[in-house]
Amino acid sequence: MNKKRILFLLINYFNEKEIVEFVTSQLGNYLNTQVQAIIVNNGSRQIEVLRELTIRYSNLKLIDADTNVGYFGGAYVGLTFYLKNNNYPDATIICNTDISFQTPHFITVLENLLENNQCDILGPDIYSSFLKYHQNPYILKRISYKRIRLYKFVTSTVFFYLLFTLLHLLKTKITKSNSQQKVNQSMQTYAIHGSFMVFNKSYFTKGGTINTPVFLFGEELFVAETARKLGLKTIYEPSLVVTHFQNATTGTFKSAASVRCLHESYSYLLKTFFTQNYK
Repeated sequence: MNKKRILFLLINYFNEKEIVEFVTSQLGNYLNTQVQAIIVNNGSRQIEVLRELTIRYSNLKLIDADTNVGYFGGAYVGLTFYLKNNNYPDATIICNTDISFQTPHFITVLENLLENNQCDILGPDIYSSFLKYHQNPYILKRISYKRIRLYKFVTSTVFFYLLFTLLHLLKTKITKSNSQQKVNQSMQTYAIHGSFMVFNKSYFTKGGTINTPVFLFGEELFVAETARKLGLKTIYEPSLVVTHFQNATTGTFKSAASVRCLHESYSYLLKTFFTQNYK
C-alpha cells in the first residue's frame, strides 16, 4: 500500500491550549511523515504558543485569517494556502480539536480504508462524552423541507433558539443516551457529524467544495447536499473511533451573534438546496 498524503485543517478560535494538546497528543507521532496539518487562526491575538508549536513539527503550519471566518471558512483558507504549492492530498480532514483517537494506529487504519473503500466522504464513530451517545451516523436519510423551515424559524430569535435547544437537549439526554448505541457496521449515510470529516481527494476532483458564501453553521447539511447533488458517496465507518469532549456551553448554547449566523445559514441552505416539493 502506498502511503497516503493526509492533511488536517485545524481552526483556532481562542482555543490555543486545546490545539496544542491535540497536536502533541494525537498528531505528534504522525507529523513530519506523510501527515501535514495547518492551523488557521480565526482572529485570536494570543498565538505565540502556536508559533512555538510549529517550530517542533516541520509539517505543521500556522496561517492567519485576520478575523473569524467560521469553521468551514477557516478550513477553506487553510486548504487554499496548501493548494498554492501542492495538489489535493489523498485525504483532507476537517476536525475539532476537542477529540482524541481511540483506534490504535489511527492513521494507518484510515490509510487502509482510503485504499480499499470507494467513498468520497468518510465519518468515524464519534462518541460524545457530554451527551453520552454516538454522533455518527449523523443523519441517515435526507431531512425534509419542513424540517429546514423549522430550523430557520427557531433561529429567528434568541428566545426561540434557546427554548428549542433546551427541549432538544432534554429529549436527547432522555432517549438517545439509552437507545442510540454504536452502529457496528459500515454503511452509506446522508450526513456525517461535523466534528470529524474526512474528504477523499475524489470529493474535490468531482466538483465538491468547502467554500461557502455565508458564515456557515450546519456544515453537515452543506456537505450532504453537495454530495447528493454530485452523486458522491458518504460512508460511516465504525472501525475508526474518536471521543468528542464536547463542551456543554460553547458547543450547545450560542451567542446572539451566532444565532443570527445560524438563521442566515439555514436561509442559505433552504434557498440553495431545498424546495417545497423536492424529490
